[in-house]
Amino acid sequence: MDRSEWKRLRALFGYSVLDTPPEPNFDRITKLAASIFDKPVCTLAFADAKRHWFKSRFGVDATEMPRRMSFCDVTIGSDQVFVVPDAEKDVRFAAAPIVAGPPFLRFYAGAPLISPSGFRIGSLCVLDTIPHDDFDAKHSEILSDLSRTVIELLEARSREIELAKRTREIAHIARHDPLTGLSNRHMLREYMEDAIARVGERDQIAVLYLDLDRFKQVNDTLGHAVGDTLLLEVADRLRSGVRGTDHVARLGGDEFAVVLTCPLAARAAAELADRLIAALGAPYEIDGHLVSIGSSVGIALGTDPSVRPEQMLREADAALYRAKTEGGGRFFFSETSLAALAAE
Repeated sequence: MDRSEWKRLRALFGYSVLDTPPEPNFDRITKLAASIFDKPVCTLAFADAKRHWFKSRFGVDATEMPRRMSFCDVTIGSDQVFVVPDAEKDVRFAAAPIVAGPPFLRFYAGAPLISPSGFRIGSLCVLDTIPHDDFDAKHSEILSDLSRTVIELLEARSREIELAKRTREIAHIARHDPLTGLSNRHMLREYMEDAIARVGERDQIAVLYLDLDRFKQVNDTLGHAVGDTLLLEVADRLRSGVRGTDHVARLGGDEFAVVLTCPLAARAAAELADRLIAALGAPYEIDGHLVSIGSSVGIALGTDPSVRPEQMLREADAALYRAKTEGGGRFFFSETSLAALAAE
């Protein structure tokens, strides 16, 4: 493949249109072209390396055809409308399967689809099973205008796809931590609100508020790059250490949270806290350094829909503070949670 063909294919692939479902805007173009020129067949084709694939077609069932011995392949080799009045009398196409056999096409007129960057990525064609010698310059101009309309539709389609992509990216950034990819505080609140609303008579929601022990020392002695890598590994260990139904978030700095919902949330939260403290406390090997940290955990429980996410987080944070002041590497339930457990 020469460089010019590679560039042409890159321009085509940039539209992300190959092998996509039918779309009304393009179907209207082929139907309109067939009507304007009073021809039984119209195709809107894009040329990849080996075939002309029909994004839209009117009056024909085929969805693609090989590039070899095709009318459209000549069309994309020029900037002008290509017309074949009688294919049976044209030595280039007389032996082509669609001319010598069904559907026995005789007439062809095709306009190249030229991208704004100047690459001919496909064609808009009208065809007939009888020859015509009356396709004049005015007809060619109209067909060219329709082909330019196709390009305008493609460009608008690409802008819409890009806008949707950017919108998804912005929405993801707004709700996720940029370093670890975990949920951020905003998304955690949304998740907790939904989980609290679904708490039943036998269910509880628990939030574990985690803080890394000795993380600041790692940052200060080994640098922020090592610190960031450490946070990524911590996030991975958290993902691996929870159930698929649990929700993990990074709240900022070296603070994380895990939310779980189950009938015996207090017991499950205590067991999970033990496992996570052990998992996060195992040594890390980062850039040739053997790094040891620990973690402290505060736990708050919610037993009914009246509890609010921020209230639970504050209670868990207070319990975390107690775990830190007691030397770290341990967990505590919040005072409110302990009182609720004692009353059961």
